Amino acid sequence: MRFKTLLRIFNYFNSNKSKIMQEHIDHLSDVKLTLEIQNSKPVELIELTNSLIALSRQYNSYVSKNGYNLEETQSRLYVKEIKSGSYIFDLVELGKDKLLPFADHVNNIVGFSIYLKKAISYFTDEGEDKPDLNAEDCKEIAAFMNPIANDSASRLNVKVHANGDVHQHYYIDSASAKAMRDNLQDERNKLKEPKSGDIRENVVMVFYQTRSKLDAKTGNKVIIDDVEEKKAVNVLFLDKKLKKKILKGDDNPNNFGYYVDIQIKTANGKVVAYEVINYHEKFILDNP
Repeated sequence: MRFKTLLRIFNYFNSNKSKIMQEHIDHLSDVKLTLEIQNSKPVELIELTNSLIALSRQYNSYVSKNGYNLEETQSRLYVKEIKSGSYIFDLVELGKDKLLPFADHVNNIVGFSIYLKKAISYFTDEGEDKPDLNAEDCKEIAAFMNPIANDSASRLNVKVHANGDVHQHYYIDSASAKAMRDNLQDERNKLKEPKSGDIRENVVMVFYQTRSKLDAKTGNKVIIDDVEEKKAVNVLFLDKKLKKKILKGDDNPNNFGYYVDIQIKTANGKVVAYEVINYHEKFILDNP
C-alpha cells in the first residue's frame, strides 16, 4: 500500500473514531511497527539502546502533541518480538488498559510512522513538506539514525503491519542516514539560538537547585541543555498549580528530569529565566 493511501486511512480514522464499531476491535487490533536494521557489522549495544530510547521518546512526544495525555493512558511503545536475521524489532503500543482502543491505537502507530517518514523525506532532501520539529526532536531523531549512519553498508526498513499485512514500507540507507543526521544537527543549531519569548516544546529540564517553600519567588534554578548547555537559569511557572505538580510530592525533584514546554526570558540579549508553561512527564536521572 502506497504512502498516500496510508495517509488517507489515517485521516479517515482520525475523523471517524466515534463511528468505528466495538465488534471490529478484536479483528483489527494487531497493529505493529517493525524496524529492521540490515547491518554489515555488529552494532554496539549502547548505540543500539540509545537509538531505541530516542525512538521511544519521539513516540511519547508524538502522542502527547497529538492530544493524548501520557499520564492518563500510560501509552508506550513496547518490544513485542525480536527476530533473528539482522536486528528486527516488532513494536506495539500498550496502555494502562493493555491494548488501546483500536481507533486511537491505529492513529498513534500509523501517525507516528507518517511522522517519521515525513522527517526522513525532508532531511534527506527528498521532500518539501518540512516537519514541525524542535531542537530535542532533531537530537533524538539523529540519535535514532546512528546505528545506520555509522555502518556504511547498513539500511533501515520501517514497516507498519495490520492483521499480518504490510500497510507501509519505507527505508533509508547509510549514506542518506548520514546526510539526514548532519541536516538535523544544522536544524538543531538554528533552533537552539534563544530569543526572548521563544517557546520550546518537550525539552528536558533538570533542577540545579530548589527551594523548600512553594511560595518562594526566587531560588529555583534549572538546566535545559537544549537552550544553553550546563547553564543554571532561574525558573518560573505559569501558575501555582503547575509549580506544585512539579515541586511537591513524595519524590525529590532533584532526582528527576522533566519533559516540559517553556518560554524563554532574556535581558540584554542573555537568557535570564525559563517559564514552564506545560508539563508532560518525568523520568529518573541515572546519576542525580
